[in-house]
Amino acid sequence: MEFLKPLSIFSLGLYSAIGIAAMIALYFLFYGARCADSWMKKQPMPTDRVWAYVVVAALLGLCVGSFAQGLTEIHAGCAAYGQPVGPCIFSHLTS
Repeated sequence: MEFLKPLSIFSLGLYSAIGIAAMIALYFLFYGARCADSWMKKQPMPTDRVWAYVVVAALLGLCVGSFAQGLTEIHAGCAAYGQPVGPCIFSHLTS
């Protein structure tokens, strides 16, 4: 299935876990800022379904982190052979 070849760049690893943690932390940071803003203005607190957004943030973080992990692994392989990164990544995706 040749059309799925570009998806081979995704890989699970440390960056995947970091991506998940970072996206969840960003969501809680922005949610906390909105809560603080509402409290300061004496308005009702946000009524988000927090756990639903946490799941969405975790999935998005997994995608971003897996992409970064794949790029890191390809970069390490290219650097080991002394090849320039751009053409090496492109050749990895097309071959």
